[in-house]
Amino acid sequence: MSSLIQMLFYVFDIVFDFWFVLILAPLQNRKSGLRNMVYVWAAWAVIRIILFFAPEPLPSLMIPEPLSTILFFITGFVLIAIWFIWNYFKSGQLRKKALGMSAKDLLDLLPGEFEEMTAELYRARGFQASKTGASGDHGVDVVVKSKDGKKMIIQCKRWRKPVGESIVREFYGTMQHEKAAHGTIIGTSGFTQQAIEWAKGKPMSLHDGNKFISMW
Repeated sequence: MSSLIQMLFYVFDIVFDFWFVLILAPLQNRKSGLRNMVYVWAAWAVIRIILFFAPEPLPSLMIPEPLSTILFFITGFVLIAIWFIWNYFKSGQLRKKALGMSAKDLLDLLPGEFEEMTAELYRARGFQASKTGASGDHGVDVVVKSKDGKKMIIQCKRWRKPVGESIVREFYGTMQHEKAAHGTIIGTSGFTQQAIEWAKGKPMSLHDGNKFISMW
């Protein structure tokens, strides 16, 4: 067991020498590169702290110690600062854009932009909200958590026609699968009367484009 731990120390010690390459790798994904860089840095920060307890630290192959470690933590703090500044700027831009829109303008948004605007709306109202941003999400575009920990899910339909009953039925099944306390469908062009009637009495909200804009 001790030999296995020692081997792990050696492997992490060697790989850590190339921390700058590991942190830059997520830049290949332009949409979430900065966020993933912060995540990668955080993971290696934990490993670097563990390496402080290595019985026999290896000499650095690239940047000499302690300069390598100092640069590593400075880089992390800079990345986190840039991430917070960027999120603050993006949040402000989304809010400003939403406040100047009409329900008809929602149709001109890109799908991802509409979902991010939806998440930002719930953040502005004091909730934790994030886009799922992945395939196989069972029709869930935004996940929201209230202050008391209840989970809510949201589906965004940037459609030019009303959302029908079948979509509402499927979403209700998704709510049960996701064990969500509440579900919301935002349909830019509204809902059919059958969909509205079917949703009555269920822990669901159906918001059309006008309601979405008024919530801002």
